[in-house]
Amino acid sequence: MEFGGPIHQRPVQDVAYAIARFIQRGGSFIDYYMVWQPKYGHLKELHRAIKMCERALVSVDPIVTSLASLQCASFLSNYDTKSAARVLFNNMHYNLPPWSISILPDCRNVVFNTAKVYIKRG
Repeated sequence: MEFGGPIHQRPVQDVAYAIARFIQRGGSFIDYYMVWQPKYGHLKELHRAIKMCERALVSVDPIVTSLASLQCASFLSNYDTKSAARVLFNNMHYNLPPWSISILPDCRNVVFNTAKVYIKRG
């Protein structure tokens, strides 16, 4: 990027996906620069969801496993950029939007999905 040139905006869903994927694969440090709405709110909710998984994330080295394996916290991923996926995990069905990660701190309830942006008003 050059000074005075066009400003390239990365969609907040893509930023959240990259961060969730980073944490899912064992990452532990993220630094932001100039995060505005809706990025600020969406990433704040992402980190709230990750914090709910803290005990599971720091207790052992993360292991990427198939959907058949049960863990204390789960990150369900859909790597397809075009199509949604419906998956069966822990005897429950989950709908995953394209290019998204759902976070389940208790392996049952989705508390965050990287593709779903909610803007709080007021």
